[in-house]
Amino acid sequence: MRVLIVGAGVSGITSAINVKRTYPNDDVLVIEHLDKPLKKILATGNGKCNFGNAALDINRYSNPLFVEPILKEYDFKKQMDFYDSISIKYKLFGELAYPMSESAVSVRNALLNECKKLGIKINLSESIIDYKVGKEIEVKTDKNIYKVDKLVFAAGGCSQKNLGSDGSVFTLLKKHGYDIVPPLPGLCPIKTKERMKVLDGVRAKSLVSLYKDGKLIHEEAGEVLFRDHGLSGIVIMNISSFIARDLNKKYEIQIDQLPDTSIEELKKYLSDKGKEMYLQSLFHPKMIEYIQNNLLEPIKASKELSFHFEELDSFEHSQVTIGGLNVKEATDKLESKKEKNVYFLGEMLNIDGPCGGYNLMWAVGSALYVK
Repeated sequence: MRVLIVGAGVSGITSAINVKRTYPNDDVLVIEHLDKPLKKILATGNGKCNFGNAALDINRYSNPLFVEPILKEYDFKKQMDFYDSISIKYKLFGELAYPMSESAVSVRNALLNECKKLGIKINLSESIIDYKVGKEIEVKTDKNIYKVDKLVFAAGGCSQKNLGSDGSVFTLLKKHGYDIVPPLPGLCPIKTKERMKVLDGVRAKSLVSLYKDGKLIHEEAGEVLFRDHGLSGIVIMNISSFIARDLNKKYEIQIDQLPDTSIEELKKYLSDKGKEMYLQSLFHPKMIEYIQNNLLEPIKASKELSFHFEELDSFEHSQVTIGGLNVKEATDKLESKKEKNVYFLGEMLNIDGPCGGYNLMWAVGSALYVK
């Protein structure tokens, strides 16, 4: 059998390895429009490559019912077994799994070494233009025409175009009649209606609450990074994905800057010390200036510092794409319902998860699932 995989990211390369191991006589080719494979994985976990989560919660994905059977079959243990099979050992920081080397370069090199060992060909700087499904699948690129038995799309979404995900394959799939959920940036900073130049660069470990049309929909603890135009930090990036999944609503972000201290304790402290001492003892000088400039009441600023969502940051500053191929277009085997022997992996589908290994586990799990 001849298999062509579009995209040399982690899902595409893992798929190539999986197919070649399962069917050693198959002819497996990966095409990649960039000049290097596996560029995006190098940015994962700030270069340390958080590739797994031992406490994965399926319900934190969009479309969890679609994800569940795949990541139950290829769960944390099986994915770590896959990495072990390419000579990558892992270690845990809490529930987060990283390579023992704490280097994404190690993971990239191990994947590429396995491709070389198995005789998998990777054509770089080559882009798909179109394809036609018949008794066999004819794939036209900007350099060649291939006739294959199976076509696998693993081209990613729209996030971080310089690392390979430019969304161009979605345009091609639309031409073939597929329903594409409009892509939006996910796991990205957000811009708020409030401007806070004075706070730029301030960090605060907080409990963050997201309200949609006045109703609480998510709470998460983590470090918030204040920027002059909005908010960032892992907890904010996770919140951005909730917003992107239902963008046409009004969102308010409330930040509890002192989550371990009760309102009653703060009221007593304010009464005992006075406003000036209260602020000086609890907050960064820039935060004090922001509170005073905006005439904020000290207790409310401590427990319910409020910001209103204006817009998502750009795809260039996002880690994942919200949207993509509607999961209704794929079978439970990740094969197209429209076109036989056409498959979709990873971020091609309208599936995303929070920070913490979720999106890499979906990329690898979906790749191992398709044989």
